[in-house]
This record gives sequence, C-alpha cells and structure tokens, in this order.
Amino acid sequence: MLDELDGAMIISKTLTKTDIVGNVALPKAQVMSVLTRMNGVTDEGLDNGFEVQVHDIMEDDLYTVTLKRIDDMKYYFGTGWSTMKHSLDLVEGDVLKLYWDQFENKFIVLNF
Repeated sequence: MLDELDGAMIISKTLTKTDIVGNVALPKAQVMSVLTRMNGVTDEGLDNGFEVQVHDIMEDDLYTVTLKRIDDMKYYFGTGWSTMKHSLDLVEGDVLKLYWDQFENKFIVLNF
C-alpha cells in the first residue's frame, strides 16, 4: 500500500513539546499541497476552522479534528487533537504521519 501513496498528500511532523501540550502546528507547504485535493475548502473555512476526519486503520478508530489557519501563515489541528494524540500515545519526538485519501475524504494515520 505504501508504494502507491502520493507523497504530495502526506503531512509529516516531528512533534515538539508545544505540539503535545497544545495544538499541533502543521508544515505549511505540506498542508497547502494537501489542500489542493480537499473538496469544499474555502479561505473562510480555513480561517474559522473546519472539521476533518482522521482514521487510525490499525485500531479502526476515527477522530474528528479541526484544521485551522492563522494569518495565512500557520496551519494547525485544534479541537479534537488532544483526544487523537492521547489515543495514539504520541509523545514529544514522535513523527506524526498522515496521508490525505482524497477518495474517502479523510486522513489516514501512517504511524504503524
């Protein structure tokens, strides 16, 4: 399966202490690449925050997190991130890897 994934649809982030204790900041270039294949995303939606699904296929858990943009510069997961990070047992230094599945319209967790 991994050989078939489009690298432009992957968001990868080494988690910092700030990401663990608060909201996770996401790499701008990677998020912008994924946004090109997301349906129904608007500037207003990004500024206000919009819900996306994140599927942990190993545990068959589905999370809902809010993707938000600040000042056209920073992207992050807000609401829902806390539940997701605790369920995935993520700690500082871990690499969060997510793949945007444009056909299912959700992220797939690649941390396995």
